Amino acid sequence: MPSRADSALARALPLLLLTSLASTLPGCAGRPAPAVPGVPASAPWEVPASALGTQRLYRVGYDGPEGEGSFRITLRFATPERYQLQAVDPLGRALFTLDVAAGEGLLLNHRSRSYCRFTGSFETESLPLGPFPLVALPTLLLGRLPAAPAVSPALGRNLEFVDSAGRTWTVAVDPAGAPLSWSLRDGETPSVWWARRDGWSVLSDRGRGVQIRWREVVVEPLPGGITRPEVPAGYREGACGAPDLPASGEAEPPRPGPGRD
Repeated sequence: MPSRADSALARALPLLLLTSLASTLPGCAGRPAPAVPGVPASAPWEVPASALGTQRLYRVGYDGPEGEGSFRITLRFATPERYQLQAVDPLGRALFTLDVAAGEGLLLNHRSRSYCRFTGSFETESLPLGPFPLVALPTLLLGRLPAAPAVSPALGRNLEFVDSAGRTWTVAVDPAGAPLSWSLRDGETPSVWWARRDGWSVLSDRGRGVQIRWREVVVEPLPGGITRPEVPAGYREGACGAPDLPASGEAEPPRPGPGRD
């Protein structure tokens, strides 16, 4: 006749076996689910969590029909809904400021002393970093795709999808999901290319005959919140358009002085 101790052990064995088995199953407590080989950890159009709450400085150069030029951009990125871009020329003179909070935006164009307010986004041409909405610049600067698919495809190291504008994207990504290169096709042949080269992002826009290069030179925690800029006195409100960037050798437009409007 079995003892009480033997009976207790017999009752406990099934529970012990189930607990041991559960600890080896994907998704169960005690062991994380293994990564699926060949599937990136995130989508290339998603902003990584490491970018939140950071301040970053970029060097930017461009070459196009109007000539060559360069400027610097400071990106203050709290969240995808709250960020600010400030651009200055090589002499430190302000070019433009873009401030976005919860879908409400303010664009200050300092060279033309003008400004506009907008909700969501707006369409324009001749943007400084390609044929994309101005509000897509933070995503592009951070090395992610500036557009998302209309229908999310299965993730892989190479993928192709169509965005909501009907354009086709072909993308190669690293294991973490960050883009290595991509091309944008709006018709039969690619019109825009982007790739990472020796620490630089290089974007070629065939339609505009422009090549843009940028590199992140400083990244640090965002010091506090983002201050909403005020519209400077004397700035005129107008329609939202592309920021006015100077080409090399271009003279600075005259500034209003005493007795001038």
